Amino acid sequence: MPPQLQKDRADDFELWPEHWDAWQVFLSCATQWRVLMGMGSVRYQGLDYGGVESVMRLKGIRDEDRGEVFAQLQVLEEEALKVINERSSG
Repeated sequence: MPPQLQKDRADDFELWPEHWDAWQVFLSCATQWRVLMGMGSVRYQGLDYGGVESVMRLKGIRDEDRGEVFAQLQVLEEEALKVINERSSG
């Protein structure tokens, strides 16, 4: 593997250029999570898709690209939910 593609640290990750828009939208949706709370527990349900749509418009994601960006965002959301709900339950 070329040195410029090697990870410097174990927690580094690779982001392909075609996923950049979805990553930027995901990061910008940090305050758009739906959270269920009760009896001392917190459970993240998922992103508020109305908020996601607003973020995509504000980030300048073209109409014709939104379907693909949204599909990629849902993959990020699904993986994030596994991590954050595991942390909040443990």
